[in-house]
Parts: sequence; structure tokens; C-alpha cells
Amino acid sequence: MQTFEVPTLVQLLGDAKGYVDWAVKISDGDWYGTETFYQAPLYPYFLAVLISIFGPSITVMRLVQMVLGVAGVALIGLAGRKLFSERVGLVSALMLAAYPPAIYYDGIIQKAAMATFLLCAVIAACVYLQTERRWWYAVLVGVSLGLLVLARENALLWTPLIPVWILLGIRETIWNRWKLVGCYAGGIALILLPVAARNASLGGEWSPTTFQAGPNFYIGNNIEANGIYVPLVPGRGTPMYERADAERLAEQAVGQELSAREVSQYWMSRSWEDIRQAPGRWLQLMVAKTFMVFNRYEVPDVESMYIFREYSLPLQLSRIWHFGTLCPLGIWGLIATWRDWRKLWLYHLLLLTMIAAVVLFFILGRYRNPVAILFIPFAAAGAADLFARTWAGKRRSIGIVAVLLISGIFCNIRVHQERSLRASSYMNMGIAACKAGDLPAGIELLQNAIAEFPEMAEGYVNLGRAYMLNRQPERAAQYFQTALTLDPRLLGVHFQLGEALEYSGQRQQAIEQYQRALTETPPDARAAEALSRIR
Repeated sequence: MQTFEVPTLVQLLGDAKGYVDWAVKISDGDWYGTETFYQAPLYPYFLAVLISIFGPSITVMRLVQMVLGVAGVALIGLAGRKLFSERVGLVSALMLAAYPPAIYYDGIIQKAAMATFLLCAVIAACVYLQTERRWWYAVLVGVSLGLLVLARENALLWTPLIPVWILLGIRETIWNRWKLVGCYAGGIALILLPVAARNASLGGEWSPTTFQAGPNFYIGNNIEANGIYVPLVPGRGTPMYERADAERLAEQAVGQELSAREVSQYWMSRSWEDIRQAPGRWLQLMVAKTFMVFNRYEVPDVESMYIFREYSLPLQLSRIWHFGTLCPLGIWGLIATWRDWRKLWLYHLLLLTMIAAVVLFFILGRYRNPVAILFIPFAAAGAADLFARTWAGKRRSIGIVAVLLISGIFCNIRVHQERSLRASSYMNMGIAACKAGDLPAGIELLQNAIAEFPEMAEGYVNLGRAYMLNRQPERAAQYFQTALTLDPRLLGVHFQLGEALEYSGQRQQAIEQYQRALTETPPDARAAEALSRIR
């Protein structure tokens, strides 16, 4: 509750705004929709239900997410207890309850909160199915995994693993194992089949989730990729533009209208062309992304945990309890419990496939968060093992020290451009403050952004917009010009510079900028109106 004054919770931006806008549209009656899903649909539909009951209250949404967070803590505790021991279960629950990234994701408008709860439900359901082998637990595994797929699409990779595990890893008669597989299949079909049918009815193509795998794979693997999210068109990394830009660019390249699946296939093929063109660079990128997945740093999206930390006491714990601490404990837990691999191999496989799924695309803290959740029971087991060894007076072996030291160094070296990421977060806070009407605070935050990372062109664009709102067009023009010097590809800035110059009395220079805006792809329609007005 200490974060109520954070600007991006007063004025939503990026995915958060996209989700709430979508949820409001759904709650207004558009429950079926008019086009195939491009983004994971479960979270906006969940918000739509809340809006239908309580109205469009961000506070209610955050409170319900916090309740889900508490439920997730209980589920991971139950899973740890069933899988290892009562002590490990308690430590697992405490670890998740105090884990700052989980606290942060529960408090922002983002699907990571729901995905964490559903992941804990999948783990708990699998553990209970493994120990009690009841048909309703198999159904619950299917239902919870199906819901997770609709919140976190890469969980689709897990759907074939569960039947293999049931058939090979559960001690039951062949008939009962196949019956459990059928119950699991029925549970997951109950969730995903209606979504696939809906997509087919609207787009003519069956898909149990979304059609954005191709663009996302391209963002993470193209020849200029750096491992984190970079929009297809500079400055247009919001839900408002993502789908439209992916479709427009693909159709321009192919020269014809494309279906949603064909757009995804186009970007997938573009990705593999780039990989074949420079396989060595791609392998280096994969190594770099592997380092990023295991790194302590939570890569921000629109919002940053590290900015929220300035407002929140619980998030201060992230200075010591973070992924760079959790992961070494988890690695030791994997080693300490290896003798039980026949019991644990499903959870090893879930962890490995989720790591691979993140590495194959691009790195964001919220995408990496499922890896942390999967590590928690093993980290708790590792911590319990270390405590037991210490309590028994056993000497710490060189092996334990080496594992903890090497993994600790590996997870805590700096691999991200943290200054630029922090600057982006300040910029987004500044944009939110300006949209909420607090121009002085917004301008100060935007100035912090460019002071943190002067090479960030978008920071100058948004500072220019803030000065336009503050009726200082001369200063705005300076910042727009700096932005174009740093990145001439930015769309819409020529028009904004033209406006600033026009309001500053520099009519001829304004005309030149408006004319340049008309040469962009796509051309800025506002520029044509401005030229007809100014001439």
C-alpha cells in the first residue's frame, strides 16, 4: 500500500493500460471479441470479471492479486511439504512470501501475479497427483496448466510432458495410468479447446493460445537482438502498436494481406534467416541470454521494481533476497536432493524447459519469474540441508562451498545495461506523472531519465512532449532535435518538432519538419493537416 503514489499506478502505461482497456471493453459486453487473440487473454478477462463486480478500481485489482499471492504462498508450501518435508514446506512458503519480485508483481497491473498463482497451483496439483494418484488431481493438473497457458504462453511446452510423466513416473497399473492421462487431457481440453474454437471462428485458424510467437521470437533472435525487448518499430513498444506493426511490416514485405498465423510464420522465418546468416553471433546471443536468465537483476518492462523500491519498505529486502541469492540455494538443493531424482525428475524437467523457453525468446523479469518459483522448493530443500549440516556439527565440505561460491558469482555479475534500463523506468514514471497532470514531477522524472542515460533518444522525445504541455515550445524543440540526432528512425518526432517550431514562430522550419513527417512509413496524417493550416 506504500506504493499508491507511484505515478504508473495513478496513470497506467504500456501493457497495464492495454490490459485494463481491454478488460473494460470486455466488461462493457464484448466478451467474445472480434479478432484472434494476439496477447494472452486470461488476465484481461479476469480483470473484466472484477470490473463487472466492483467497477474499474485499480485498488481492488491490486488487492485481489495480493490475495492470489497469499494463495500461491500456501500452495508452494503444501507442495514443498508433500515433496520433501514439513520443514521444507514451511521454508518454501516463507521464501515466496518474502521474495521481493513476487511481492512487486502482485502489486502492479500485470499478468505475472496471476501466472505465479497458477504455476504454484500446477506444482501443487502435480505433487498431490504423484502422492495420492486420484483422478480429480489429474483433472486439476490439466485445468491449472490450461489456465497457465492462457496467462503465460510458453507453458504450452509443458503440456506433452505431463502425460509422459504420468505414464513413466507414477506407480500405478497401466490402466490407471492411462485413466489419469485421460483425466488430465480432459481438464486441459476443457480450458484450451474453447479458446482454439473461438480463434478458428474469428480467424479461420485453430490456436489454443495466441498468434504472437513469431514476432516475439524475432525480437529475441534477430541479427540486432540484444537479449531484451526492443519493439519492431522504435518508440512503438505498446499493445496499441505491437500487433498492427507486426502485421503491417509482414504484409509490406510479402505484398499481400496475411492471416494472423501467416504473420507469425513470416516473423519466424525472418528469425531463422538471420540466425543462418550469422550463426556464431546467435550462439553468442544465446550464451548472453543464459547469463541474463540466471542473473540477480530483474529486467524491467514499463515499470521497475527498483523504482518501486524507493516507495516500499518490503521491497527494500531485494537488496539481499533476490534471484542471485535464491538461485545458488536452488542449485545446491538440486544437488542435495539428487538421490531422489526418480521422484523429482518432472520438476527438474519443468525447470529446464522453462529456462529454455525464456532463453529462446527475450529476457524480462516477469518472464523469468516462473524460473524463480520453480527454484523455490529446491532452494528451501538446499537451505534445510545446510541448516541440518550446521546443526549436526558437520564440517562444510569444499564441494558445498564451491557450489555456493561459483553459482553466487555467476548469478551476481553485472550483465545488463542497468543504467539504460533504470533510465527507461524513470522515463515511464515521468510520462505517467505528466498524463496524470503533475507536469513538474513528470519533467523532473524525465530529466532524471536522461541524466541517468543521455544516449536514450526516447527520453528526449518525452521530455519535449512534457515541455509542450508546459507551454515551453522552444525548449521542447531542442529536445526533439536531440532525439532525432540520436535516432533518426523514431516515428512521429518530425511532426512533434514541427509543432514546437510552429508555436515558437519558426514557420519555415516547421514546414520542413511536417514535410519530413509525410515521408515516414506510415506517413503521419497529422502533418498533412498541419501543412494545409500553416501555408
